[in-house]
Amino acid sequence: MKFEINKTLKISLIILIIILLSIISFMGVYVLDKGRMVNKVNNYILGMDLEGSRRIELAVNTSKQTIKYDKDGKEIASNDTETEVARQEEKAVNEETALTSSNYKAVKRILQKRLKTMAVNDYEIRLNENNGNITINIPENDNTDMLVAQIAYQGKFEIVDNDTKEVLMTNEDLKSAKAGYGQTQTGATAIFVNIEFNKEGTEKFKNITNTYREVKQTNEETGKEETTKKQIALNIDDSAILTTYFEEEVSNGILQLSVGTSSSSATREELQESLTRANNLATLLNNEKMPVVYKINQNQYIASEITNQNIAIFVSLSIVIITILMIYTIIKYKEKGILASISLIGYIAILTLVLRYTNVVITVNGIIAVVLSTILNYILTLKLLNSEKETFKKEILKFVLTLVPVFAIAVVFTFNNWLPIFSFGMIMFWGMIVSLIYNLSITRALLGSK
Repeated sequence: MKFEINKTLKISLIILIIILLSIISFMGVYVLDKGRMVNKVNNYILGMDLEGSRRIELAVNTSKQTIKYDKDGKEIASNDTETEVARQEEKAVNEETALTSSNYKAVKRILQKRLKTMAVNDYEIRLNENNGNITINIPENDNTDMLVAQIAYQGKFEIVDNDTKEVLMTNEDLKSAKAGYGQTQTGATAIFVNIEFNKEGTEKFKNITNTYREVKQTNEETGKEETTKKQIALNIDDSAILTTYFEEEVSNGILQLSVGTSSSSATREELQESLTRANNLATLLNNEKMPVVYKINQNQYIASEITNQNIAIFVSLSIVIITILMIYTIIKYKEKGILASISLIGYIAILTLVLRYTNVVITVNGIIAVVLSTILNYILTLKLLNSEKETFKKEILKFVLTLVPVFAIAVVFTFNNWLPIFSFGMIMFWGMIVSLIYNLSITRALLGSK
C-alpha cells in the first residue's frame, strides 16, 4: 500500500511540474511592475521572414563642411556663436584618399562585427565596391530604431579641451568598454558604461583628471574668491555626449559614463532601453573606427510575406495534429497513453522555454525544426509504450544513437552563417538534447510507474 501511495505521489508531482512548466511556457508569468502587468518570461527572437525587416542603405558621405578659425588659427566649435571668425575653409567630410575599395571592405567587416556584438544574428549586408554604398537588412523589433540611429556612426572617440578644442585622447588610447548597472545611494538603478584605457591612455587620463578641475582663485579687481571650472568634452563623431570636470585624481584608467535615467520610478522597459543604448555605445568603442564616414540614405520597413493569419493557421493545424496523436495514443494505450500525452506536452513546453532562453532566432525553417523534433520525440514515446520499463533507458539511448547522423548535421548547420540553416540546426540541436534528458528523467519516470 505504501508503495502504491509513493507511486501516486511521484506521478502527481511530475504532472504538477509539467502543468506549471506548460503554463509558464505557453501563457507566461505576469507580475505587477510600475503599475503595469509585465511578462517576465523572455520573448521569442523572430527572424526577418516572420517579423519583417528594416532595410538601411548607407551612402558614402560626399558633403563638405565649413571649418571656421579664430585670429589665432584655432578651430571654432560649431556651436560657438561668440568668437569672431578670422577665416574659414571648405573641407570634404571624406578625404579623396580614404575612398578606396579596401576601406569599403573594412567598413563592411566592422559593421558585421558591430551587428554580431549587438546580438543581431539575423542580418544581411551587401557592399557595392564601386561606390562604397552598403545595404543592410536587420529584423524589425523594439531595438531597431535605436540600432539604426547608431549604425552609421564612424566610431570616432575623442576627449577634448572644452574651451580650446585641443584633442587630448582618441581611439588609440582605448582598451575596452563594458556596459553594466548598479544601485545609486538613493536606491535607484543606474545604467553605465565603463571605459577602460590602455597603459598610455591611463597615464594621459590621470593627467587630465589632475588638470581639469574646479579652481578657486581671487579676483584681483574685486578681491573676491571666484570659482572656475576647467572642463573636458567627450565626443563621439564630433558630437559631445558629456562635458565634465574632476574632483579627484583617477589613476585606475577607468571613466564611468551614466546612460539614461537613474530614477527609482523607471520602468523595466526604460531600464532595458538604457541598457541596450549602453551596450550599443560599448560596442561602438570596442570596435575599430570606420575609415570612411557614411550617412543613412534610406531607412525602410519591409513587411514579412508571412502574415499573422498564416502563423495562426499553422499553429492551429499543429494543435489539431498533436491533439489527434494524443487521442490515438490514449485510445490505444489507455492510462499509459494519458501519461504519454502529458509527457509530450511537457516536452514541447520545455523545448520552447529553452529556445526562449538560449536566444535562438526563430525562422520558418526553425519552426519546421520544432515540428520535426516533436515528431521524433513522439516516435520515441511510442517505442517506450511498446517496451518493458526495465528496458526504457536502453531504448532511449538506442533511439538517440540512431539519430547521431541527424545530430551531426544539426551541429554542422549550427556553425553555418546562413540564418535559415543556422536556425534549423540550433533548434534540432536543442530538440535532441532536451529529448534525451527529458525522456531519461520525466518520461521514463511517468511510464515506468505503470
